[in-house]
Formats: sequence, C-alpha cells, structure tokens
Amino acid sequence: MDSATADIVGFVGAVTILGGFAYQTLRNAAPDRLSNALNFIGASLLALSLIVNYNLPALLLETAWAAIALFGLVRTVVARR
Repeated sequence: MDSATADIVGFVGAVTILGGFAYQTLRNAAPDRLSNALNFIGASLLALSLIVNYNLPALLLETAWAAIALFGLVRTVVARR
C-alpha cells in the first residue's frame, strides 16, 4: 500500500470512529453493537494506515482502541443471546 492510499484509509477510519462516537453521544446511550463495530473498524483502518505511515505511539493507541472495541462488541453479541 502506498502512502496516499494509507492516508485515505486513515481518513476513512477517523470518520468511522467519529461517526460511532457521535451516534453514541447523540443517542445519550450506552455503547451498543453498532458503536462498538464502528469503533473497531475505524481503529483498525487507522492502525493499518499507521503501519504504512509509521507512528508508534498512534499505532499503539489505535491497536488498544480496536482491542477494547472488539471486546465490547463480543460482549454485546454474547449478552443478546
């Protein structure tokens, strides 16, 4: 992946995270499957872009963000069963 493509992937990830945050905040509700999924996808896309345009602190942050969002997503899916 070239640097320009990585930038586009990163921008899509940032917009996805912001969309999930806005969705959750404007609803004034606890995190649900959609907000956790948007956070996981967004953080994963940002982490991918940070592998190409290397920035270790930001990469660690996005990796942790994705892991926490994935945990929340799995927890909400299991709780609905």
